[in-house]
Amino acid sequence: MFFILSFIFALAAIIITLKILIGYNPEIALKWKCVISGMVVFVWFSPAVSRFLRRLHLFSSDTNQLISKSFYVFFITAFFLLCLLMIRDIFWIHGYKIAEKLKKASATFDPMKPSAIKKANIITVFLTFFLSGYALYEGMKFPDIKETVIYSEKIETPFKIVALTDTHITPLSSVKRIDKIVNTVNELTPDIIVLVGDIVDAKPNRLKKKMQALKKLKAKYGTFVTLGNHEFYHGSFQWEKKFKEMGFFYLANDGLMLWKPHVYISGLPDPQLLKINDVAMKGIENTLKNAPSSAFRIFLSHSPRFIQKLDNTLIDLQISGHTHGGQIFPFHFVVKKFNDFVAGLYDVNGMKLYVSRGVNGWGPPMRLFAPSEISVITVSPEKKN
Repeated sequence: MFFILSFIFALAAIIITLKILIGYNPEIALKWKCVISGMVVFVWFSPAVSRFLRRLHLFSSDTNQLISKSFYVFFITAFFLLCLLMIRDIFWIHGYKIAEKLKKASATFDPMKPSAIKKANIITVFLTFFLSGYALYEGMKFPDIKETVIYSEKIETPFKIVALTDTHITPLSSVKRIDKIVNTVNELTPDIIVLVGDIVDAKPNRLKKKMQALKKLKAKYGTFVTLGNHEFYHGSFQWEKKFKEMGFFYLANDGLMLWKPHVYISGLPDPQLLKINDVAMKGIENTLKNAPSSAFRIFLSHSPRFIQKLDNTLIDLQISGHTHGGQIFPFHFVVKKFNDFVAGLYDVNGMKLYVSRGVNGWGPPMRLFAPSEISVITVSPEKKN
């Protein structure tokens, strides 16, 4: 059903794009109409073409991944073009009608005039490439450091957490970039570092050098990790073993009490993927009850909406990822529909929830109005009047 709906959507998008670009402009030569039509059809079906090429096993897995990312950039560029064309025509046509009623319309800007359409199309295509280039830049640039402060009467001295989510490390990832992320995090001198899922996008034996770089993360009380959905796609048991070998504290419905800062940290592999039932939920609650009620209790869950299942007497802060902050506007609205939360700090039934936009994205290496981030969460003593 998903593929059928995707095909119908792509076909509709192709028809609308071609109708606006060349359908209303008889001045375009037939050969250029064929070229434009072929390009539009290709970019809209490029993800399917990429998938087909992978199944043929013509290239190495790394080359296939590079092709896939490139084709996704083409696809998103086509999506930007469609959106800009439709938004442009809605405002242009209705604006011109209003101008006609006010007797201020100019034939130069008539939306049905071929010369006006041609100029408008050239400008729109230029804007599309500019927007696509900007989204590519935002997706590939080094993540921002996003600082957030939470106040709690359970904390006597500030407690600094650095959260890395959705790093999506692949065989094509740059070791130099990972080194830079690790050095940046270490320079922040965190009390704890938390890796909240979708850290990797390949099996451990393909990411040896990358994990050697990531292993250098240092925090006062250690690095804590739990799994996201992508670790399950590439061998969750293998990654559990690997993270433990790297010296990280692996959390799978268990927790650890840090007595000096009086903080309890626990976590769970992606609960949305595990589809937690009532029996499993009881087990999670029993684990959380091991924490002293006077401790500041942190819970790691890749999926943010899981906080809605938790009792507000059992945790104080949940840290999550998964959403990428929507990654590419206007997909923010789709992300919110399926996850309830998109990015930033929320108050949920008296509990705090922080959803990180993540260090990297997935699919196209692009971001629009959803900048990547290294999340720094400082829990400070509650302000007194």
